[in-house]
Amino acid sequence: MSIVRAGDGRRGGTAGHAYELLTPPLPGLRAEVTRHTLAPGAVTGGPGDPPRHEPGARETALIERGSLVLHVEDAEHQLHAGDCVTFDADLPHHFANLGKEEAVLLAIVSAGLRRS
Repeated sequence: MSIVRAGDGRRGGTAGHAYELLTPPLPGLRAEVTRHTLAPGAVTGGPGDPPRHEPGARETALIERGSLVLHVEDAEHQLHAGDCVTFDADLPHHFANLGKEEAVLLAIVSAGLRRS
């Protein structure tokens, strides 16, 4: 068993996008949970953000607060607090906060689980 206490996750991000990795760095872990905070005008996927996910990865994101636009390849999806989305995370994607308030999302990435 491994517990990551509130506020003890590994942190990163830049330019209005902060994230905290909430799962422990255990060998063989096939999913990770992160909390992302985006200031107005901020986007994910910029310098200082984690690398793109491995082939076959899936991401599920729950919007905890605010509104975000999810861009996956050429499509845009408007998301609001309480919305939950699952998508193929190895495709080009990013979240953008186009609103005037901070937005927060909880993301769970499952590595290599998609089957063609």
